[in-house]
Amino acid sequence: MAAFCQQHGITLLTYGTVLGGLLSEKYLGRAEPGRGELNTASLQKYKNMIDAWGGWALFQDLLAALKPIADEHGASIANIGTRYILDRPAVAGTIVGARLGLAEHIADNARVFDIALDSEDVAAIEAVLANSRDLTRLIGDCGDEYRR
Repeated sequence: MAAFCQQHGITLLTYGTVLGGLLSEKYLGRAEPGRGELNTASLQKYKNMIDAWGGWALFQDLLAALKPIADEHGASIANIGTRYILDRPAVAGTIVGARLGLAEHIADNARVFDIALDSEDVAAIEAVLANSRDLTRLIGDCGDEYRR
């Protein structure tokens, strides 16, 4: 979709960048959470996406790859994931959810705009992504999960 959008001058406003909060230090090094621990529809949805993408072990590899990059930039894992997506072709912005009064992360999210990933950062991320499954082939295009 990104190639089509880029070719036709369309930009994307992406969502799900931080996987409902799973893409964070909170889950780095943790055992795979059970369904009962995933107490929001968002967490359950994104855990299903992680399972389809490559599973919890590969997700841990991704978190482990993101952590030193985050530390180098004085940022969070979520910041690095968001910055990586913002740097993709045709992406104009990301929607980062908030649970007002519970999980707003406003100051943390603002750090994204001070981060510039270098080629080594991107290579470290993409080395993990290369081991994942192609979700477009598995579940379809953007929004297919809502059309079933």
